[in-house]
Amino acid sequence: MAEIAFLLDLEGTLVKDKSYTPFPEALDFTEKLDAMGIPWIVATNNSTEKPSDLIKILRSKGFNVNDKKLLSPSFLAVETLKKENVKSVYFLGTEKIKSYLKESGFEVKEDHAVDAVVVGRDREVNFQKLKTATSAIVINGAKLFSYHMNRIILDRDGLVSPSVGAIATCLSYAGNCPIVSFGKPSKLYFKKAFEMVGITNPSKIYMVSDDPFSDLAGGKKAVGFKTVFVLSGKYPSPEVLKSIDEHLQPDFIFNSIKECERLIQYA
Repeated sequence: MAEIAFLLDLEGTLVKDKSYTPFPEALDFTEKLDAMGIPWIVATNNSTEKPSDLIKILRSKGFNVNDKKLLSPSFLAVETLKKENVKSVYFLGTEKIKSYLKESGFEVKEDHAVDAVVVGRDREVNFQKLKTATSAIVINGAKLFSYHMNRIILDRDGLVSPSVGAIATCLSYAGNCPIVSFGKPSKLYFKKAFEMVGITNPSKIYMVSDDPFSDLAGGKKAVGFKTVFVLSGKYPSPEVLKSIDEHLQPDFIFNSIKECERLIQYA
């Protein structure tokens, strides 16, 4: 069994943005991991693409990815919603994920009379959508679920916008209710990730990401793995780390995933 494993964030770490243009050094690094027999998975919070479509996209970009090497919140969304006996949902997100939820057996409605509100990445979120979601929670007693708890997302124009976690937190505050998250940094997500890489000792697992909050600090708090903050994504400076508790600071700060090579030289 391999001595170490890597959980690799997608946007800002392996690829530049939603164009899924790979960082050349990311392709090199994952190829080295494969050559050395070191397990790794794409540990993404992607909430815009169906998992099968995302695998096809990444393979077309040169990544050696299959359904054993990609963990998406969509898998856990279906599992969790069914466990919670949810039949109908109001969904904030893309038509692709809406279709995925329908294919998985859920009634996706456009009004507030639903069992659950599910928040994904919605570039067309507006007041009416927030009103419907809030009404579902307050008036109909709907439960609130979120694809993940990321605060911001880097767009193609170089600017950042509120991400899924920010919108879910808005609804949680309005509806005075808890959020159940499918993605990072939920323990459910990382438990599945550990199973996929075949290692259960968190000290042997590195989470590499450009998100020091949900992916790294949140993940370290949840499961205690090693964390690597890369400056290739939405936070180009380590200044952002000043707001994070000392015991949740990243174990390593690298300019890009290329520098992770120093972590495998003795593996």
